[in-house]
Amino acid sequence: MRREKTPSSRAGRIAFIGGGRMAEALIKGLIKSKKIKSSGIMVSDILAERREYLKNNYGVRVTGNNQESADFGDTIILSVKPHIMKEGIRNLKVSREKLIISIAAGIPISFLQNIFIENPIVRVMPNNPALIGEGMTAIAYGSKAKDKDQAKALEIFDSVGETVEVEEGLLDAVTGLSGSGPAFVYLFIEAMIEAGENLGIKKEVARGLAIQTVLGAAETVKKTKKTTQELIGMVTSPGGTTLAGLAVLEDRGFKQALIDAITRAAARARELSQEWT
Repeated sequence: MRREKTPSSRAGRIAFIGGGRMAEALIKGLIKSKKIKSSGIMVSDILAERREYLKNNYGVRVTGNNQESADFGDTIILSVKPHIMKEGIRNLKVSREKLIISIAAGIPISFLQNIFIENPIVRVMPNNPALIGEGMTAIAYGSKAKDKDQAKALEIFDSVGETVEVEEGLLDAVTGLSGSGPAFVYLFIEAMIEAGENLGIKKEVARGLAIQTVLGAAETVKKTKKTTQELIGMVTSPGGTTLAGLAVLEDRGFKQALIDAITRAAARARELSQEWT
């Protein structure tokens, strides 16, 4: 659920270990929401061109040294890719009062707690629409995360969309549903565009029709509070066009294929998590 935004930041200074796209989305959201000034953010990244890009576009502090970034922040966001996480944090020295937030898929809190023994740790699964402030982020808390730490994490990720609190054991399922889910929706939109082109509609027109159809349908589900089956019924007439199309989707196993895709993505997330235990 979307939470009420607070007028002042609880997060203090924020350090990012890794300056990739999700880190950029968070930086953009935090500055835009006025939760923090750009001078209160430092990003460490191995690539000089990436550091310059973030500095020039957002006015944040940058460094090539992870320890310097960790020393700067009251909250440290681990935003490096999972496969280089060990190297990225291996020699970090972090004072015990600092909050550690990981956005790396598949890395359990227990692994991080073994490294940052005294620190409160929060694990989150954001998704791609955070890039435009419409993300969905699931948040799980380590045993040392107190109320103030939880409030910090919620405020940070509220700046790029909506947040939901879950038990860590559900994060693999969340990864399959909302983490991987945008890619499945993008593929659906791509198919709609191609179908429109095949029927003689110009690509840009088909693109606009497909995008607004998906956007409008999602907003209808959200705002009317009707079930998806009720909404399907509103569009479908006996012997009509929608029913003819739905029959094809049912015959091809469309719904089950999506369920299977999400289930497999979640299973893969579990497999990745087990590699860290």
